[in-house]
Amino acid sequence: MLESIKKRLNENKINVMKISTGTMVGQLISVITLPFITRLFGAEAIGVWALLNSMALIIRSFSDLGMTQSIMIEDEDIVVKNYKVITTLALFISIFASILITVYYYLFANILVNPIFMLVLVMIIIFTTQQIQICYTWLNRKSEYNVLMKNPIIHNGVYGLTAIVLGLLGYGIYGFFIGHAVGQIVTLIHMKTKIPNSMFTFKLSDYKTVLSTNKRFVFYQMPANVLNDIKQQLPILLLEILWGSKILGYYAITVRLLQIPSSLLANSIGRVFFQTISGLKRAGRDIRSYVLKNIKKGMVIASIPILLIMAFGDILVKNFLGDSWVISGYFIQILAFQFLFMFVMNTIQGLSTILEKQNYAMFSSGLQTIGFIIGALVGKYIFDNIYITLILMSCFFIIIHIGYIISLFNAMGIPKRKYLNYSLICIISISTFSLVTRYFLKCLEFIDSIYMV
Repeated sequence: MLESIKKRLNENKINVMKISTGTMVGQLISVITLPFITRLFGAEAIGVWALLNSMALIIRSFSDLGMTQSIMIEDEDIVVKNYKVITTLALFISIFASILITVYYYLFANILVNPIFMLVLVMIIIFTTQQIQICYTWLNRKSEYNVLMKNPIIHNGVYGLTAIVLGLLGYGIYGFFIGHAVGQIVTLIHMKTKIPNSMFTFKLSDYKTVLSTNKRFVFYQMPANVLNDIKQQLPILLLEILWGSKILGYYAITVRLLQIPSSLLANSIGRVFFQTISGLKRAGRDIRSYVLKNIKKGMVIASIPILLIMAFGDILVKNFLGDSWVISGYFIQILAFQFLFMFVMNTIQGLSTILEKQNYAMFSSGLQTIGFIIGALVGKYIFDNIYITLILMSCFFIIIHIGYIISLFNAMGIPKRKYLNYSLICIISISTFSLVTRYFLKCLEFIDSIYMV
């Protein structure tokens, strides 16, 4: 038994390394292409894309009726049927939603592109976004980590190359959008090589069977997913409404840079974590020690990049993207701790589902949504300051996140003070070291200026 557990843990490390290696190469491509993207298209175009992508992610949260995670959990005899039902539902909802979004933009907003182009674009974005998530879940279940490893490389490479070439050819914002769409499509085609060829079903009996079997996902997981995705995308929606597309563009680049640590490691750890605890639960084993180990590991890993971001974020962004993007550097420092805890969340993907505590996730997402709204409105209408707005929104997120993890600890019988202690130690340590590091840099700059005089 002990040998079997050790073997499984070693396999997990190998799988995490596979996904992380692919993600690292993909992120390297993203970092290399980012200065070209920001200079070719500017903050406003990036802000418009961020808004469209945000809408696609929100629609994704309910287009599967919350059943995507059932692909990981259900038995083999029903999982293919689940896949086809979910894919068909996602297709119809994507078409309907894209029509509504395009009509809204055409009638009520200052649309920057041709309405027909936008209809096709939004349809592709919504459907491929959902399909990629479904395929990720399927491939994770089947431990197809060699396929998952290549996804970030393919997506970032195709998107970056296409957008830059079209931008240099003078296609403007169309080139930027086409680059994203082509990247999504090529990534999905790559994943489909290991997915059942049959994607759709129109048999009423299939829908009855799948919906009946997965009622718990429809009633609990879907509302939790919707609230969680609205919570995650709400800052984008609020910043667009209150501050406009240009500020949203700065924020979008900030998020993209802050998500690099999660993309490199947290998502890889989280996918393997979900697959592992699913197996442990099916085997009737205790998951507490594995969960605790994963959370501690997540905090330690995230601390190093967050410390550097806190200390040098503004300097790095200014030198890397240019003087016009220094606002994003300040945003990065403000939001660093929020993304530390988001990193931790990504390392324990699916935990609330395994514990059958989706209502906890739903309640937490609801509170964070309220917190984001309060922070945004207070920051705008009382202080009229974008930096205070982001500070308030980030503080609300962190407080509610800590409460959510503590509630999951209670459900597992783990003392709640453990996560509270981890969080406080992490925040204090990072704050102290980043301040000391920044002060040391200022001292070096002062000494250097003396010698120059």
